[in-house]
Amino acid sequence: MSSPLNPIPGTPWAGLSPLMLASLGESLAQRALALQRTAGMPEGAVPQLRALEQLGLELQSLVHALGGASRSAAEPVPLRAAAEAARRQWLAELARRGLTLRVSGAELSQELEPARLQHALDLLIAHGLAAGVDLQLAVAADDAQGAILSLGGAGAGPDPAELHAQLLQWLARAQQWPLRRDADAQGWRLSLCLAATPNALAIDELPTLPRRHWTREDRVLVIEPDERTRVQAAQLIGRAGLRGDCVATLAQAEAALRDGDPRTVVTGIPLDAPEAQALFGALRQRLPGLRWVELVDQPHVFSAGSAEGGWPARISRGDLAHTLLAALAD
Repeated sequence: MSSPLNPIPGTPWAGLSPLMLASLGESLAQRALALQRTAGMPEGAVPQLRALEQLGLELQSLVHALGGASRSAAEPVPLRAAAEAARRQWLAELARRGLTLRVSGAELSQELEPARLQHALDLLIAHGLAAGVDLQLAVAADDAQGAILSLGGAGAGPDPAELHAQLLQWLARAQQWPLRRDADAQGWRLSLCLAATPNALAIDELPTLPRRHWTREDRVLVIEPDERTRVQAAQLIGRAGLRGDCVATLAQAEAALRDGDPRTVVTGIPLDAPEAQALFGALRQRLPGLRWVELVDQPHVFSAGSAEGGWPARISRGDLAHTLLAALAD
C-alpha cells in the first residue's frame, strides 16, 4: 500500500497559512500606499508602487474569496447575470483602455459560493485586459463538465505568468475547477469549468493552501538535455520517494514510456518545439489528464499549472531545488 508524502513547500504562497497570507497582503498594500505618498518620490517609481499595492490587495481578496476569513453558503447563482454584473464593474477600466467586453451565452444557474464566482470573474477579466484587445466572455453548458466560463480575444493572448492568471490558478485549484488555455489562428481562449466536485477543498479546513499529497505510485518523466539540471531533478524526485525516469532526449523518453505511463512530464524541451510535437501530441491524446511542467531559463519563474493538465506549469531551471517538487503537487 502506498503511503502519502507531505509536500515540500516551495511555491511563493502555497506554504503560507491563510491568515499569514492575508496579513502579508495587507502589509504590502499599506507600505506601497505609504511610499506613494512620500514627498520627493520619483515619478517613475509610482506605477511600480501601485502594482505592489494591487498585489497586496489581490492577496487579501484571494484569501477572502477562498473562505480564509469566513465561509459563506453555496446557493444557486445565475451565471449570465453574474457575468453581466462583472462586466458593468469593469466598464470604467475598459473605457480607459479603449476596449470592449461582450457577454454572451446561456442562462444557467450553478450551486456555488457567490464570492468565489465573483472573484473568478474579476481575475478572468483582469487577466484578459493584459492582452490589450477586445474581449468576449461566454457562459456555456457542457454535458460532461457542467457550466463553463470562457474569456477570449484575438492574438496570442496575455502572458500566462501575469499576476491575475497566477491568482486564478490558485483559486481554480482550491475549488478543483478545471482551467484550460487554448490558442489557434483565430485567437486565444481561457475556460474555467465550474462543475462542483465532491473533493473540492476549503481553505479554512487546511493549514495551508490546498495541495495534493504525492504517493510512491506517482511516476514522473523528466526530459532535460542539460545534464546538470537532469541530475538535480533525479535527486529531488528520488529523495521525495517518487518514481522517476530522467532522460536527455525524446528518443530516450519514448523508450522510458514503454515501462509505464507517467502522471507528470517535466520537460526542458519547449512544449511547442516542432521536434517534440509527435511525442507530446500522442501523450496528450492518450493521457488527457497528464500534467506538464516546462523548464525555462528565465530566473524566478513559477507558474503553477492546472491540476488536470490543461495548463502547463513553468519553472526556472535555476530555482529547481525550490520549485520542482511544488510544481509536481496539485
